[in-house]
Amino acid sequence: MKYLFGAFLSLTLLFSNAQELKRPDIPGDLMVDVGFNVWSSMPGPLEKNTWASKSIGIYYTKRKVLANNFSFGYGIGLGLEKMSLGDSATLSSKYTFTFSGNTPDSLTSVAIIPNSQNFKKNKLATTYLDIPIEFRYHPLGTDEGEGLFIGAGGIIGVRLNAHSKWKYDNQGENVTQKIEGKFNLNSFRYGYQVRAGFKGIHIFYKRYVSDVFKDSFTDGSNPVMTTVGINVTGF
Repeated sequence: MKYLFGAFLSLTLLFSNAQELKRPDIPGDLMVDVGFNVWSSMPGPLEKNTWASKSIGIYYTKRKVLANNFSFGYGIGLGLEKMSLGDSATLSSKYTFTFSGNTPDSLTSVAIIPNSQNFKKNKLATTYLDIPIEFRYHPLGTDEGEGLFIGAGGIIGVRLNAHSKWKYDNQGENVTQKIEGKFNLNSFRYGYQVRAGFKGIHIFYKRYVSDVFKDSFTDGSNPVMTTVGINVTGF
């Protein structure tokens, strides 16, 4: 939580300082989303920890004014997602990795691993190459595609990599493990987004309608992801 607020505060200060300097003539904007992730359901014994599940999107965007009250934006960038899975169980991309002799409840390429010691940190991190598009309505009118606005659009992404990171106690020793894998994650994601704000600062809501995993778990669950947060644009 403190890292998320620290990141947003840093972005706000940078944005404020940037307004005092002469901006280079670059045909576009750097757009940064900072927010929280939520899965619609948690498979098996996995637990939801929204405050520890963070999302950062960094995009280069361009905007075209369609009319005095409408504009269209598009971009490309990275979506960095971290999902906290609680302290009692985690995901592994291998059948053979278990804790304390427990048998994982597994899919073809992913397993839920119970941990009798409980995790101090337990996250699944995924990086996507995202392409967002958006139409904006400016009720007060604008010549530059800025000012007060509400917007709606879509987003599509390709998964670049994924890893899990665990911290737990093993007979008095603090152990940290990082495991890279596919974790049965979908290679693509797609969804819609809604935004509202004024000039370079606004709030956003993203809903990915694609399933997080390729196959459902044995309990039938396969979540979709929602992200909400704050944006700073215009560096």
